[in-house]
Amino acid sequence: MGHGAESEPMTARRYKDLPSLAALRVFEAAGRHLSFTNAAAELFVTTSAVSRQIRALEDELGRPLFERQARGLALTKDGAVYLAQVADALRRLDQASAALRGDGSRRTLRLSVLASFAGNWLVPRLPAFERAHPAIDVAMEATTRYADFGRDPVDLAIRFGTGPWQGLHSEPLFPLEFYAVCRPDRRRTGPPLRTPADLAQHTWLEEVHIPAAWPLWLTAAGVPHLTPVRRLTYDHAQLMLDAAMAGQGVALTSDVIAERALREKKLVKPFAITATAAWTYHLVLRPEDRRDPAVAAFRDWIVAEVAAWRADGSRSAR
Repeated sequence: MGHGAESEPMTARRYKDLPSLAALRVFEAAGRHLSFTNAAAELFVTTSAVSRQIRALEDELGRPLFERQARGLALTKDGAVYLAQVADALRRLDQASAALRGDGSRRTLRLSVLASFAGNWLVPRLPAFERAHPAIDVAMEATTRYADFGRDPVDLAIRFGTGPWQGLHSEPLFPLEFYAVCRPDRRRTGPPLRTPADLAQHTWLEEVHIPAAWPLWLTAAGVPHLTPVRRLTYDHAQLMLDAAMAGQGVALTSDVIAERALREKKLVKPFAITATAAWTYHLVLRPEDRRDPAVAAFRDWIVAEVAAWRADGSRSAR
């Protein structure tokens, strides 16, 4: 038997046409930011270096990955598909390398979390996770934008809704109960707040992402057709609570957002009525990442933390 090309190791033949890892890292950063400038800043190189790497990669692959538009960059159809695959491959390489470095290595766990959930519930409890898992660093992005698990460097997300999300593992963290809150002096001054029907004389505050909250609660309160003096709508749950604390009206909220304000007596519940919603906060991750030790550690911790929080009946005292 000869010793020509046929004797070349199969792995060498299979991978010899791969683009360089450096080029793929540059492409992943540029695709995630949709900006050569921002990718350059992240990678500590010049914008022209990023542009050259992308151009060389496009030449090597024989097709464009980006469309250069007047208002910035956009991925081509091929570029979007390729970005999802490259981002997943780089993430897996990062995880595999971290695992091989041994117990002394540190792991960064990247979370995408709704800002209201992060500030009011998660952040105050994170020190407990860090004490239990000192080798895991938590990097958190607080945002209302859903992380794209296909291309964003994210391991876990907290999403609000009913789920499920296609291609992802998700599990609800707890049933979500809504109730009315207002500033303490609102019950003593101005129009009365003795029964739910009295809400017709007040301003209602609502969060734009959950417009069904008020109808749900009004039905539970037995006044489904009630209307307010006026409505004020906010695109952030914390802003809505700030407005309630400022005396602008009556808001609908939940323990996740309001427990601190209730505990500090900045807000009170004028009624004991609650309504359980179909939507709630979910922990979301890639199905294959359930076996990742750091992801599993965070999942187990937050589930236990939620159970302990729900068992604490004093959290939402009136």
